[in-house]
Amino acid sequence: MKVKIMKLTAGDIEEINPEVWAEGGKSGLLNIPPIEVKMQPGTPPIRIKQYPMSLEGKKGLIPIIEQLLKEGILEPCMSPHNTPILAVKKAEGKYRLVQDLREINKRTITKHPVVPNPYNLLSQIPQEHAWFTTIDLKDAFWACPLAEESRDWFAFEWDHPETKRRQQLRWTRLPQGFTESPNLFGQALERLLEQFTPEGQVQILQYVDDLLISGENQLEVRTTSIKLLNFLGEKGLKVSKRNYNS
Repeated sequence: MKVKIMKLTAGDIEEINPEVWAEGGKSGLLNIPPIEVKMQPGTPPIRIKQYPMSLEGKKGLIPIIEQLLKEGILEPCMSPHNTPILAVKKAEGKYRLVQDLREINKRTITKHPVVPNPYNLLSQIPQEHAWFTTIDLKDAFWACPLAEESRDWFAFEWDHPETKRRQQLRWTRLPQGFTESPNLFGQALERLLEQFTPEGQVQILQYVDDLLISGENQLEVRTTSIKLLNFLGEKGLKVSKRNYNS
């Protein structure tokens, strides 16, 4: 089987609602019931002191945290719980916000995982399918609202290096690094995709926040890709345009 990855043309771009692209630092938000997270009975307050962080790391987190506060993905709080954050330097020199949620993960009542094995998933592609596109959802977990009563579990301390203000912040959306996030988002996306009908014999495979579109007919795959991007944008999800192969 010869695999053919399609590329978007200028004409294709014009057919896609620009709101779907993850540009300008704006995250998506699904219109779904807020997700409730439950801990094991008798779980005491989880209080882990903030790890030491370099001044450079703190400064690197300033634009990230300010953007998340602006979007309402983070909010100030006074929580009985606290877990530390880290500033992880990326290859290009920028920083990434990472929260150490291991103690939270240990005490979470987990649901049966339904995330498929990627190898088994790929075996479902018919041999006749030669045309492919992929869709990479951007910061997908943050598109899932977190129930008010579950937010305190994910609080952390933020010591602003410039204003010297120290406060607690918490997530209003499903946090990255939380053990249940892939499973919970995957189920939400699966229910969403049930509302979408691909063209002809085109098939859509989902692995957490990645979508693989395949088909035997090039036009059907292209049409499905464009319609799916518009559908995802309409529902409140964002797609990484830079990484989009079509």
